Amino acid sequence: MDNNRPGRLRRLLSSLRFRISSAFILLLGVALVIINYYPVRLMREQVIAAKESEMTAAAVTLASALEGFSALTEENVFNAVRLLEVMRDRRVLVTNDGGVVIYDSLQTTAVVGRLAVFPEIIAALSGRDVFRCRYNETAFESCAAAPVTRAGAMAGAVYFYDYDTEQAALLRQTRSDLLRLSVVLTGVCTAGIAVFMLTFNRRLGLLLRGVKRVGQGDYGYKIEMNGEDELSAIGAEFNELTGQIQKNEELRRQFVSDASHELKTPLASIRLLSDSILQTEDISRADVREFLTDINEEIERLTRISESLLDLTRLDAQPPARPVPCDVDAAVRRCAELLRGSAEKYGVSITVKSGGEHLILADPDGLYQIVFNLMENAVKYNRQEGSVVVEIGDDESVTVLRVRDTGIGIPQNQLQNIFRRFYRVDKTRSRATGGTGLGLAIVDEWVKSFGGRIEVKSEYGRGSEFSIRFVSYRKGGGGQ
Repeated sequence: MDNNRPGRLRRLLSSLRFRISSAFILLLGVALVIINYYPVRLMREQVIAAKESEMTAAAVTLASALEGFSALTEENVFNAVRLLEVMRDRRVLVTNDGGVVIYDSLQTTAVVGRLAVFPEIIAALSGRDVFRCRYNETAFESCAAAPVTRAGAMAGAVYFYDYDTEQAALLRQTRSDLLRLSVVLTGVCTAGIAVFMLTFNRRLGLLLRGVKRVGQGDYGYKIEMNGEDELSAIGAEFNELTGQIQKNEELRRQFVSDASHELKTPLASIRLLSDSILQTEDISRADVREFLTDINEEIERLTRISESLLDLTRLDAQPPARPVPCDVDAAVRRCAELLRGSAEKYGVSITVKSGGEHLILADPDGLYQIVFNLMENAVKYNRQEGSVVVEIGDDESVTVLRVRDTGIGIPQNQLQNIFRRFYRVDKTRSRATGGTGLGLAIVDEWVKSFGGRIEVKSEYGRGSEFSIRFVSYRKGGGGQ
């Protein structure tokens, strides 16, 4: 494992803490802005909208009532205002068509008979309804104006003025209440964020400590993290991953140990034989030839082990080549012809049973290794005058390859180990027949890469049967 990886992860986790803290602060700030700004703004807009509706309606109503008088007089206007009850603590002004005040509900002022130059009255005299409202923290200052017409001609204007301190006080109180709520909310949220970040940092620390321990080679380290949140799920995945790493590391060490042992034995034999030649004086030509023959056999054994190790390394390091349609029957016939000589040497007969062409999607070299290794083992570990029967058949959409022999068999308590690398049932006989203990491991790897499944039935002393199930390939339709 990269020694710099824990440091990078620590920096990533620190960055994650900073981002989460920043996100919480940002969300809190947004929440405070929303709480303090939008409710007050909405309330202010609702007050202004209500005043606009009410005051505009009152101005239009009074203007419509005044249109029925032949002349606008202070008395007529006073009666209309009292009858319609539109004043309601508001100041009401009525002007003639020249803008001169005819009526003022605020009797304490002396504006009657004077020219009113309010912008709203000027706009109303031009024939438009007008409303304006201004909020100044102390009061809502509102005014509305409407034209008074008679027979299509301008007769005057109605002007309403309202100075509302009660609604302004209510708005200020609401803002004050929201501010206090914000302070309380800020305190609660800050405490909650602090508790969350402490817990979050502690749990992240557990993950980081686990990564650091694994980076130092402690693959058996487990993270103890309770809960059902995402971090707990990450911790569980981490424990599962480290368990798999530990298992793979143990397999690697065992593989290296077994490989070293397997390579050491023929090398020791070669050295012993070569030393015998070098240290024996006047050694005969026949003895030298015998020693060299033994050395050559050990070299061939080393070659077989090396080739098998290379095959396994290639299977582990990279996926198999793109599968193509392969004829299982052709692979079996080819291997049977190659093994005829060895079978005759051991006095073993080979029989192939097939009902026709059976195609599967596979790597041709991989299929050949599967068939050859199974048939070669069936021949080598057979008995004198024994037999090997290879059957290829169909089971619905599956092609089944069976290799059955009458050999020494495999004890039931060892069946689960036969696909392990360098595992031998009978070590003495395996060495005598040139076995490397890697053939079945290679078969198992290839079968898995093709999506197949291998099964073994065996009775010790009577023989074994290996069955492999492949997904069949149908011409024109692909695998089924």
